[in-house]
Amino acid sequence: MLLLLIVTVQGFSQSVFEYKNFKTILARTKDSGDSLFYDKLRKRFVSNDSSLSHAEVLTLMIGFTAQPAYKPYRDLDTEREVYRLNNVGKFGDALALENKFLKEHPVSVKTIYEKSYTFNKLGQPDSAEYYLFQQQRIFIAMYYSGEGVTESAPTFALGPADSQDYITKFVGGKIKFMSSQVGQDGNYYDVIDAELDDGRLITLYFIIQHTMESPIDK
Repeated sequence: MLLLLIVTVQGFSQSVFEYKNFKTILARTKDSGDSLFYDKLRKRFVSNDSSLSHAEVLTLMIGFTAQPAYKPYRDLDTEREVYRLNNVGKFGDALALENKFLKEHPVSVKTIYEKSYTFNKLGQPDSAEYYLFQQQRIFIAMYYSGEGVTESAPTFALGPADSQDYITKFVGGKIKFMSSQVGQDGNYYDVIDAELDDGRLITLYFIIQHTMESPIDK
């Protein structure tokens, strides 16, 4: 499945997604009669429906920002705890927490990655591949949203740490410097300077306005 996904992404044209259309897309994810209704997309994503397009995965991510569970900064605590449990070898505890968290946070890319790691450590490579496929789908949807090399074509990041994982696990590189800024359009961006695995230096822009508007402390 992963090989098929890589071949597919090499052939698609760069997205025409513009962040100014965020609220229009979000409204469609709330309409139960729409093909882009959040619950419909979520069921297809968690079942690894290979017919789900890159645009639909991106729409699912946008729709998640309207869910009560979406608290991107508070959710960092759970994502870090999952990482800690795996790091100390408590794979059973990690899996239990991953299962619970992903029920309400199906596009938490960090938790999905950790669940793949957990299954690898538990000797279940097929299950590990299942969740690795989901992780790659999210990263590809992020790329589809915008290449990120300029502020005018930023990459959509669902959570405050997703941009870092995108660089280290998908693009291939290490973080050199991070900052946040308000763009000319009045939206918030994360700006990351990174050194790619081939030695090149690059600056990437990630649009995070929706994280600033989430009910962080509610």
